[in-house]
Amino acid sequence: MGAGDIMVGANFNYQFINWAHDEIEGSDEGFDHLGTLSAKVFTPNITIGITDWWNITLSQVIGKRTMTWGVENETTKHHRDESSDTDFDNAIGGLLGDSRIMVRFLALNAGKGPGSRLFLGGGIGIPSKNTLTSDPFFLQDDDEVEPHRHFSMSEGIYKAIFETQFFVKRTLNPVFAGGTFSISYPLADSKYGYTGSRMVDFSLTAYSKKIKLINGSIGGNIMVRNTSEGQWNGIPAPNSKSTIVIPGIGGLWNLGFATLSVNVQKPYFIAGAFSGGDGNADEKTDVWQISIGMRKILDYYIQWLYW
Repeated sequence: MGAGDIMVGANFNYQFINWAHDEIEGSDEGFDHLGTLSAKVFTPNITIGITDWWNITLSQVIGKRTMTWGVENETTKHHRDESSDTDFDNAIGGLLGDSRIMVRFLALNAGKGPGSRLFLGGGIGIPSKNTLTSDPFFLQDDDEVEPHRHFSMSEGIYKAIFETQFFVKRTLNPVFAGGTFSISYPLADSKYGYTGSRMVDFSLTAYSKKIKLINGSIGGNIMVRNTSEGQWNGIPAPNSKSTIVIPGIGGLWNLGFATLSVNVQKPYFIAGAFSGGDGNADEKTDVWQISIGMRKILDYYIQWLYW
């Protein structure tokens, strides 16, 4: 991209979690908990070339998380059939998640041919109002557990974001390979007393040459994600700290009018628990996710940015 160029894109991610955990300690319910949690997330974005070396990207998360309760003839204060787009006792419902403003600098560029590319970037994550409004673990007074929800579309906190991307284009397989490293760090507590986790992502990706049979490329990817401990009102949140390894396979197609990517991934929890659960009751999860991305450079440029 050059000065004044515009690229638009969108990513769709679907995640499905089969979950189960033991009876909550001290609840006297007499039964284990189980169900599903799914997420449908759509993230449109636009990137504008400020100069030949700098660009800015704006993105907005839009989605819905849905939980099902899988224990027949039993009810609990902890879970039920519900979705994040509706209000609840301790949640403001809605479809908007966080938005992001990212500025990136092209520090190393080999041009259109083979060679290396290095991007350095930073930005800010802006929360939506669709978040939890109180501690779902009742950490300050666990004798007064009321009906509550554990998940939302936003954590309700501003975040500082740093990232670096390094990719190599080659003439031999894999023709495209590289990795990204990013850190998301909470800047302040939410207005409801939640201190967010620091999140670190490291990923590697590689794609083959174009394969005639599928008229596209195939690739593999792996991500390692670590989140630090979050807190509610200064008390550690049981489901916040985790380490996840996410291997996946996918394909890449040039459709003429746009570039399409499809990836199927299988997350594995090495430590910790997923953010929609209770987090401390011998939790078991089976997770799958699929992501679809599309991007296109428009035949349009912003004239006052074009040198």
